[in-house]
Amino acid sequence: MSVKYNIVSLTEIDNLERSCQKVLYLPKIRFVGVLNKMGNKIAGGFKEGVKSFLPDKENRTMYVQLMLEYMMRKDFDAQLGSIDYIVSRRSNVTMISIPTKEYLVLISAERDANAQDIIMHVNSAFTTLPDIKP
Repeated sequence: MSVKYNIVSLTEIDNLERSCQKVLYLPKIRFVGVLNKMGNKIAGGFKEGVKSFLPDKENRTMYVQLMLEYMMRKDFDAQLGSIDYIVSRRSNVTMISIPTKEYLVLISAERDANAQDIIMHVNSAFTTLPDIKP
């Protein structure tokens, strides 16, 4: 049995980091990260001075869950159309997942942030990346 690994080049990681920084400077943004298909964060991080609500181990678990949630929702793409984004508004934070290329861009923002404005900025910052492939 052969295992196919998706290796990310340093140039691609650098480009993803730059795209994350374009979004991270926006007001009310707490975190911008890029997740691969396995739910590993390969680029991005928290805005300076912002702390996670979760310990590192739980952040990792959340990344995997968000990727699984996205992949499970893709099962309905043929009937409902592809996913543009997923927004989850919680009492402490707004979470936004946006598929781009073979990645999922994860944004954590203040609860009262305007999700549509953030999504527009993310789409602009990551315009060079084509759609995710299942």
